[in-house]
Amino acid sequence: MKRFFDVPVYRLSREEYYRLRDAFVEKALFPNIPGVELSRARDAANPSENVRVRGILERSYGGMWEYNEIIGYIRLHFLGSQVRGEYFAVAKARIVRTRTKTLEFRSWKLVPEIEIPQPFTSAEILATVREYLRQCQLEVPRRHVDTEMFESIAPHVDWLALYRDT
Repeated sequence: MKRFFDVPVYRLSREEYYRLRDAFVEKALFPNIPGVELSRARDAANPSENVRVRGILERSYGGMWEYNEIIGYIRLHFLGSQVRGEYFAVAKARIVRTRTKTLEFRSWKLVPEIEIPQPFTSAEILATVREYLRQCQLEVPRRHVDTEMFESIAPHVDWLALYRDT
């Protein structure tokens, strides 16, 4: 078995997380009470007035999205002529935003393995790995499989040589 990449799984996408965090900060800064429009106008006129408070609220919500919202990993590997992915995820039944988490082994394969078509070429291996990741995203609905780092290095990898090293 040749392990070659760990793909993070996030609780939700970057855009959704920051949208929810911004709504949390706005609701805390400007609650639905009489006179709130005056506070909003003062904030709009002097945006630096609430910078410190906004920072505290953002940290209390959960901080930045990167790394803090990871709830699992898919460890990609080749097994024979197949692409597989072991799944490690948080040890909780209900996943919510949190600073403390423990990852545990969940499954030998998140989705059924995919056979790499023969004869192997580097492009076919990469296409098979991408298809496997696409299927993983379908298997964990309402979660975000973050392939950004994988996609940034994928075109530069000699997939055939990596496969043959198994």
